[in-house]
Amino acid sequence: MFTVGEFSRLAQVSKRLLRYYDEIGLLKPVHIDKSTGYRSYSAEQMPLLNRILALKDLGLSLDQIRRMLHDNISTEEIQGMLLLKKAEIEQQLQAEMKRIRNIESRLQSIRNAEANRPLNVVIKQMPAQPVLSVRTMVETFEDGLTLFGQIRSALPGKSGYGLSFCMCHSEEIVERDMDLEMGCLIEAKSHTPVPLHDALQLRFRELPAVETMATIVVTGALETIHTGYTEIGTWAETNGYRFAGTPREISLQVPQRADGSDLITEIQLPVLQATSPPSPLSTA
Repeated sequence: MFTVGEFSRLAQVSKRLLRYYDEIGLLKPVHIDKSTGYRSYSAEQMPLLNRILALKDLGLSLDQIRRMLHDNISTEEIQGMLLLKKAEIEQQLQAEMKRIRNIESRLQSIRNAEANRPLNVVIKQMPAQPVLSVRTMVETFEDGLTLFGQIRSALPGKSGYGLSFCMCHSEEIVERDMDLEMGCLIEAKSHTPVPLHDALQLRFRELPAVETMATIVVTGALETIHTGYTEIGTWAETNGYRFAGTPREISLQVPQRADGSDLITEIQLPVLQATSPPSPLSTA
């Protein structure tokens, strides 16, 4: 048997915690000396203590832990809870990293404006473009990424299937229930439907020709794409253009890195020359 100090060292927990678990009846010592009051613990109690600590780190209250111990929760059940907790934490980390990348890109956009950096907008004349695409309501951003992956998997790796694209037909920027059209550019003049899932299909159509398309290439995760729209907006106001259609986002390079930082996207936004001259930008 071990003293409180010895057992706490072996278990890598404080003596105070062991005393507390004793007081609330969660982990009693195997022996208490009647004359001295010294408490002793056994190595056989280590699995029980580890079970308590694991459940505690999973976020359970002491009352919940007590009930689970009473019900003899199995190691496999704890493992299942751990996997769920791990998935939850990973999702939280991804969300926080996305938030950080968004903040960083906003700051970079501010620095670019403060430095009066030249705008990289290029005007193109776009012919009609045949595509295979599906248009559907996507509940979340993650669902959109899943659909993007399904589209890439559904198309055979042969020539004739070009770059991926996405168009958001929602009237405003929303985080949920997005009206998205996704697919790929193709060379053919027709194509049979390609089944996806839940009765969705990639169908052939042509993106209309655009006489004047303002374009810009953005490198970085999707959280940074707003920098390109900001530059196009600044360019349009400076040069007397107005927006005239739904923007297209063409994936020039699909990301290989987990954070998506190697994604290369060309934003294409139809514009028309404004009928009235633009308001002068402040130079202050």
